[in-house]
Amino acid sequence: MFKLQRGSWPCCLEEHHQDWTARYIIARSQNPAARFRWFSEACYQAVRTALLEMTQHHCAFCDGFIGSESRETLEHFKPKSQFPVSAFDWGNLFPCCDMCQSQKREKYHAALIKPDLSNYNFDDYFICNFDNGEVAVAPDRLAENQYAASITLETYGLNLPMRKKERLRQLRIWHAMGNRAELNEFAYRYFLSS
Repeated sequence: MFKLQRGSWPCCLEEHHQDWTARYIIARSQNPAARFRWFSEACYQAVRTALLEMTQHHCAFCDGFIGSESRETLEHFKPKSQFPVSAFDWGNLFPCCDMCQSQKREKYHAALIKPDLSNYNFDDYFICNFDNGEVAVAPDRLAENQYAASITLETYGLNLPMRKKERLRQLRIWHAMGNRAELNEFAYRYFLSS
C-alpha cells in the first residue's frame, strides 16, 4: 500500500454526515437488511472525486488504477454493516478497486493497515520480492507490524497471481523508461519505489 495524505472533509459530507449516519442507523434498526445509500448524489460524487484525487486514481489498498482498469468504487474500511456509525465518516472511506473490494467484502480486523495513518510507512510492514512480484511480511519488524501486514495481505488478496504478474510487468516498464517516468502514472507505486 502506498502512503496516502487525506485532505479535509468535503463540505457536503462534513455538513451532513451526522444526520445521514443517524438516518442509516434508524433504517438498520427497523430493518437489519436495509441497504446503504447516499442521501445526495452530488455529495457522493464530491466525496468520490476527493478520494480519487487523494490517491491519483489508484486503489488505496493494492494501488492499481481505478476507472480505466476497475470501476470507481468506495470502500468502507470498517464495513458499514458492522459499524453503521462510521458509514459516512470521511476517515473510513477509500477509493477501492473491484478486486480488493471483492476480496475484503465485509471482513474487518482491528489489525488491518490504513494507508492514510500518519505513522504508516510501507517499509515498516512489507518487503518486495522483485523475482516473483510478491509483497511479503517484513521479517525483521515488530511482531505487531508483522501481524498487521499478514492480515492486510490476506484480507485484500494482495498476492493473487495476477497481481504479482502485473507488478513485475509494471516494474519492467518503469525500468525501461528510466528517469523519463512519473511514478503516479504507474500502478503499484510502492513496489516500484522500494
